[in-house]
Amino acid sequence: CKMSPVTIENIQTRHNAFRHLREDSEVCRIRRGYYARFHSPDNVPLWDLWQAVALSRIFASAALARSGRVFTGRSALLLHSIPTWVTNPNVEYWRKDGCRRTIPFSSVQFQSKSVPPCAITLRSQEPHAVVRLPEGLIVESIESAVVRIALNEEPLEAFVAACMALHSLSDFSRFALEISRTRVEIAREKLFAVLDDRRAHRNFAIAHSILAFADGGCENIFEAAVLWVVRTLYSGEVATQFEIHGRYGRYFGDIVIPALQLIIETDGVSKLSLPRSDGLSAEDAWMRRQQDLINLGWNIFRVSWADLEDFAALRRAIASHLGVRRLPASSECARIWALPSAECDGPKRRIHTKRHRSAGFVSADDQPDSGFGSHIPVIARSPAASEQQ
Repeated sequence: CKMSPVTIENIQTRHNAFRHLREDSEVCRIRRGYYARFHSPDNVPLWDLWQAVALSRIFASAALARSGRVFTGRSALLLHSIPTWVTNPNVEYWRKDGCRRTIPFSSVQFQSKSVPPCAITLRSQEPHAVVRLPEGLIVESIESAVVRIALNEEPLEAFVAACMALHSLSDFSRFALEISRTRVEIAREKLFAVLDDRRAHRNFAIAHSILAFADGGCENIFEAAVLWVVRTLYSGEVATQFEIHGRYGRYFGDIVIPALQLIIETDGVSKLSLPRSDGLSAEDAWMRRQQDLINLGWNIFRVSWADLEDFAALRRAIASHLGVRRLPASSECARIWALPSAECDGPKRRIHTKRHRSAGFVSADDQPDSGFGSHIPVIARSPAASEQQ
């Protein structure tokens, strides 16, 4: 997973020290008394900008605080370099003193691009476990953050967070599947152990199902979101990174239902833009792969990023391929289904694409690259250092 092209230099200002920053094209205002300089290419990808701003808002919240705080939930996972479905999350933390006064973050402008505003969410539930990061911030553990999200956020966001956390905690690799899957189950048991302390929570059953169905084999939030839709319909065996040997080589099916000989492929940019040594274009190689799998008896259903613009329609399409006509409302699958709201999936929460699969292969500009969600280097700056410039 490649590194993001953005490096953040956070700058806390005093008095009139901010005036020279207004003329710096690499600097943007995060909030009063706090700026960020993004060291990046001339045209920073929008996905990386949203992630960089989300991180800078967390650092600004910590730097300008008068009392200590523990960053929780989405903020904690972002600081742990684990991506979540919401790309523009609220800053979220727990404070021992229980102060309730907060000032939301305004929108951020940078290189003619804009990042929407966000609020601050104060949590009343004390974290199960905390860690101190090298940058000095105190955050709740990955396990505690995932359980908090599973109990309090919408199913889509909770499921994606659980998948990405399991992927990170297990250090999952498709080239070491057996040991990776073993590590996933060890990590899952730790999540269940944290969840067990919250049995009285009204959403305990939903959270338990989400953690049970989540899969660390998902390599990105796209695959995790598609798997969520599958799991809202099908409780049987579903495998990620399923190894298949074909005429032209070894393949890995993104999401596979072995009993139905069905492969659900996520058409991400990382699969369509990698250089090849056989002289084939990405599209030609992808079509040859598909024909090879069909000859082996597999059925293939392809999903693009644009398909995630309509989760209800995507769910109907997948249900058709699974042969599911009606699902009992009491089933464990139905329990984790809820159409995402604007708070989870709206234009102020994530970047949307207008491209559709009928237009051909989705371009890199329409979706996050393979480095989305990777660690962004952060350089902390003291007020004194800012004034010396």
